[in-house]
Amino acid sequence: MKFFKKKPKVADERQVFNYACWLLARRNYSQKELLDKFEVKYIPNEEVFAKVFTKLIKFNLQSDEGFTEGFVRSHEHWGARRISLELKRRGIEEEMVEKFLPNGTDELTHCRDTLKKKLKGEKIPEEFKERQKISAFLARRGFDLDVIREVMGF
Repeated sequence: MKFFKKKPKVADERQVFNYACWLLARRNYSQKELLDKFEVKYIPNEEVFAKVFTKLIKFNLQSDEGFTEGFVRSHEHWGARRISLELKRRGIEEEMVEKFLPNGTDELTHCRDTLKKKLKGEKIPEEFKERQKISAFLARRGFDLDVIREVMGF
């Protein structure tokens, strides 16, 4: 049995707007993410998509600023570097990313909290190999090397 991709439909403003509302009811999306979803389901029509985005912004249903703020807040357990990369991948501009990223003291606090959660109340191990594993974990989470060194006590 073969599975065929559905053919994209001709973009109708009302249908695209309803689809956008349906998507945004489930979670917040950036404009780039919504545009990617539209292009999969509908034959690309920039005029219709632009009208839909204007309508969404007018009714305050979609905002890249709101998306960025919520994304940063919900991913506090990540470092600034990883958050920045993820937001750029989702089409958020550099200036907006910088506006909402945690500053140095916030990142230090988030790193300490992440480390506490990882260690489950235990002390930082003395073994070099174990310390390396924990440092690598924090680096994968996107924390800066200087922050990791300070938290780990290197």
